[in-house]
Amino acid sequence: MDEKSNAILIVDDDPVARELIEVNLRGLGFGAILTAENGTEALAIVRERPVAAVVLDLFMPGISGFEVLEQMNEELPWIPVIVVTVSDSVDAAVQCMRHGAFDFMTKPLDRNRLGSAVNHAIRVRDLEGRVELLHDPPEDTDGPAHPEVFAGIITVSPRMKATFQYVEAIAASPHAVLVTGESGTGKELIARAVHDVSGREGAFVPINVAGLDDVMFTDTLFGHRRGAFTGADQNRGGLVERAQGGTLFLDEIGDMEISSQIKLLRLLQDGEYYPLGSDEPSHARVRIVAATNADLVEKQRLGQFRKDLYYRLISHLITIPALRERPEDIPVLAGFFAEQTSQSLGKPTPKMSAAVEDMLRHYAFPGNVRELQSMMADAVSRMRGDALPVTALREYLDRAPDSVGAPSGTPSDHEERFAWNGPFPSLDEVENYLIGEALRRSDYNQTAAARLLGISQSTLSRRLSTKP
Repeated sequence: MDEKSNAILIVDDDPVARELIEVNLRGLGFGAILTAENGTEALAIVRERPVAAVVLDLFMPGISGFEVLEQMNEELPWIPVIVVTVSDSVDAAVQCMRHGAFDFMTKPLDRNRLGSAVNHAIRVRDLEGRVELLHDPPEDTDGPAHPEVFAGIITVSPRMKATFQYVEAIAASPHAVLVTGESGTGKELIARAVHDVSGREGAFVPINVAGLDDVMFTDTLFGHRRGAFTGADQNRGGLVERAQGGTLFLDEIGDMEISSQIKLLRLLQDGEYYPLGSDEPSHARVRIVAATNADLVEKQRLGQFRKDLYYRLISHLITIPALRERPEDIPVLAGFFAEQTSQSLGKPTPKMSAAVEDMLRHYAFPGNVRELQSMMADAVSRMRGDALPVTALREYLDRAPDSVGAPSGTPSDHEERFAWNGPFPSLDEVENYLIGEALRRSDYNQTAAARLLGISQSTLSRRLSTKP
């Protein structure tokens, strides 16, 4: 797919309509706006330079909007087109959708709906690009173009390497980035990589916003003026000021108070903020990267997260897969963390037995990479020879509620997964579960586990060797 920017192209033969749409989009925070007064000019622009989305009038003299839409669908299908028209004809809407229109709306335009449509179009475009990276192996099998930026993220997973390529693709964009994923997956590492690849001259400034009330949020991010409150004897700049020209990373954004969300929205929309005690706005030149392990869609439904802020944040969306979704990384990370701990303790490089690998392979890792790191640190600390102690890991797994060997009476992750009223499991999933359960019950003795499964020990060993 060709390189894309975040410029929005407005195509309308009516200069008043063009200006009105442009004013509305700029008011919603879209800075890069292009305009064209006819279809010929519009096609020339999209063929010559990258465009993120097109707002297209349907009825124009010369080349009509229908013809522009049809040609773009043939030549540039990745550019989303939002059709606007004075006609509310159902036939016109259906025809436009058949020719690849992303959305269809009638004049006069509702500003908020227009903004949501453009935001959604850009998000879908980026997601489609990300899906291509995930499902179509890149020709460059060496991974990202700047591997040194991602050197601190230990992985052999194709999904993670595709994520690195997506980070490189969107790093230069001025728009916000939302990083989602379970706790312990490495969201801050990805956020820092976005900053490092972007080449921004300013600093990367992280802050965990969970638990900050509105006053503390404002003071921490925006600073205060002298006399703003008792004890404020001098002006103090906030983290936004410290991040000027760089990246402000807001972790746990799903836990932010609604009143603070309004202030962050203003920062994203207008690039302005008010320090405590100031009546004059300050101007920010900062890129926002946010992260959360919360379901922001559900929080919107519950009235706990603003929809307009959500649409601002998802201009670029990065979802980090859980560790259990990339099992090929488990032994690599386990070995890395074990060796790291052994070096710090002055112990020999640990050896990982087949029993240890089996245990790790069949554990769900609810705490993801962070949990694996802690598990390896504990095991190496208790190591007496040069082999990771199976007993130490077994004790940890027996205590863990998400283990395959969950305590009796506690539903495990697998039991919920294979409930008859839930998603129907594949044969591979059932086989993995049964093998894991047999190994657990036999204390990871493969001969005993094979008897439980009704197969030979050699067959079990062969199947284990072919598991990811």
